[in-house]
Amino acid sequence: MKNDRHFTSRMLICAGALMTVSGLLFAICVKLVYGGIFLAAASCMFFAARSFRIKENNDDSEEKKDE
Repeated sequence: MKNDRHFTSRMLICAGALMTVSGLLFAICVKLVYGGIFLAAASCMFFAARSFRIKENNDDSEEKKDE
């Protein structure tokens, strides 16, 4: 994982995008409530990806300070 520091945040963004598409399809085809649940889960994934990215960037800046 040393070579790809932002892998976790990128994968969470991909999962959030897929969850958003699923939420929209559920809202259109099945019920609005189910779509809302999926969209809420997608927003949680995006916020998790954001906090992972901030943590990864902080780790990068600390390593640069040590050098």
